[in-house]
Amino acid sequence: MSWSKRMVIIHPLVSRLTGVSMTFSELIDAVRHDPRAVTIPAEWSQGRACFGGLMAALTYDAMRAEVPEGRPVRSLAITFVGPAEPGKPIAFEVEILRHGKAVSQVLGRAVQNGQVMTLIQGSFGAPRQSMIAVAADAAPVLKPVDQCPELPFASGVMPDYLRFMDIRWALGGMPFSNTPSPAIGGHVRFRDEPYASPMNEAHILALVDTWPPAILPHL
Repeated sequence: MSWSKRMVIIHPLVSRLTGVSMTFSELIDAVRHDPRAVTIPAEWSQGRACFGGLMAALTYDAMRAEVPEGRPVRSLAITFVGPAEPGKPIAFEVEILRHGKAVSQVLGRAVQNGQVMTLIQGSFGAPRQSMIAVAADAAPVLKPVDQCPELPFASGVMPDYLRFMDIRWALGGMPFSNTPSPAIGGHVRFRDEPYASPMNEAHILALVDTWPPAILPHL
């Protein structure tokens, strides 16, 4: 989806969700404990596959662990090669293509049954001075999160992974509302169990991919 047609404001807040097998934080911990065999529960599915944002997040977290401190991520190229099946072990593999003086080039793979399911090439680099300065676009002005309607989870109608997400609609129309504008956005956070791992880029990858395609409000 075009980034110009999707606007997301992410709040690093956590709300509680009970009665589920594994939360996002627990899956992150599982990758950090043993990236060679991580099983993603069916609750995290999107159709017949594991939620793509989760696959990207877990692959990235394995990559980040192999990069020296002081080299934040600068770019990621993410390819969903095939559908990862829930309930079967996945290995998160990391290959260091090069550690330079200031930049690390890293390749991450999520492998299931000997097949690559998700592939990420990432560049991580230390800050450096530049004559070029590009100002960021201003964030859209949205209503406070408590004034925005929640997108309720409907089992059997919506992708299963949305049970873990608290989405508050603030920009554009809801899916299937026949809205002419392609812009969508609002506030999103995890519904998590009693604790949450410190928020980093892995969380953002999953949260950004939570939003539905911008075409859905047109329908």
